[in-house]
Amino acid sequence: MKMNTKNSIVTYALVGLAAGTVAWLLLGTKEGRRQMDRASDGIRELSKSIRKTTKEGIRKASEIANRATDEIDTLRSQAKSKGRAAVKKADQVAKSGLNKARRTVEAAQRKAEEEI
Repeated sequence: MKMNTKNSIVTYALVGLAAGTVAWLLLGTKEGRRQMDRASDGIRELSKSIRKTTKEGIRKASEIANRATDEIDTLRSQAKSKGRAAVKKADQVAKSGLNKARRTVEAAQRKAEEEI
């Protein structure tokens, strides 16, 4: 065997021994199991908290999006209404101008006929 292979085997053996020792300390003693249980409980609580916070954030974002959609719909409706009112007013002004022009032309024709 080469020297590197022997070193690797020794390294793996030491890592395995350390892992086994840690596992025995954590799980082999009552105090170790209690610490492991407390750590698991802490992780579970953290997970619940993260899920709750995420759901709350999604709910708030959804509410904001719905409000924005409603406001956009309201603005679009107002713009349509104001656009229609502006077109109607422009139409009235144009008709009024045409009527005035027609009356002016008719008056000019009458005056011209009277003078002839």
